[in-house]
Amino acid sequence: MAEAAEQHRAINALNAEYGSTFRLIRGIEANIGVDGQLDLSADDAAQFELVLAAPHSRLRRTEDQTDRMLAAIRNPAVHVLAHPRGRITGSRAGVVADWDTVFAVAAEEGVAVEIDGDPARQDVDYSLAARALAIGCMFALDSDAHTTHQLRYSDTALAHARLAVIPCERIVNCWPADRLLGWLSDRRSASVDGTKPVEMLQRRLV
Repeated sequence: MAEAAEQHRAINALNAEYGSTFRLIRGIEANIGVDGQLDLSADDAAQFELVLAAPHSRLRRTEDQTDRMLAAIRNPAVHVLAHPRGRITGSRAGVVADWDTVFAVAAEEGVAVEIDGDPARQDVDYSLAARALAIGCMFALDSDAHTTHQLRYSDTALAHARLAVIPCERIVNCWPADRLLGWLSDRRSASVDGTKPVEMLQRRLV
């Protein structure tokens, strides 16, 4: 968190200088433990504007892990369920779960589902994304880049979104900054005042 605080100071300085041109968001990818809990306390999570939650263990197991995914989605700190299967082509099949149930709860909680653009992952592919869309999910597209040359992997995420016929209003990356920041704030305020996240999401999607 000390390193995160230093990063946040740098981000805040850039936003103060270039905020009229672009806006950097303070974000983090948290790990989903075997019990569905994050490796991030509620107080630490509150220091970030955007929290992604992703599984990084038990990715070769055959038992159902639906409850693990649901616990993470229901955490009020979480905005995006990232590479939920954790699959890699030729290496691991990824998490086994009742994905229709996972997507239904994500839609209810106002949590976006990530379409990961790494060609080796294609974690939520277009067929699975189409199912999530029909259930009512919204999405976050990204490259999963770990180096700058991998930023082009975002094209793969875009391709899957297009094949799934996901409209722009369902993709948080396509929203204007004020709408995106409002959704990020809504997700947390819902847990405080008791408003259902899905009600806030519906207002954002109008």
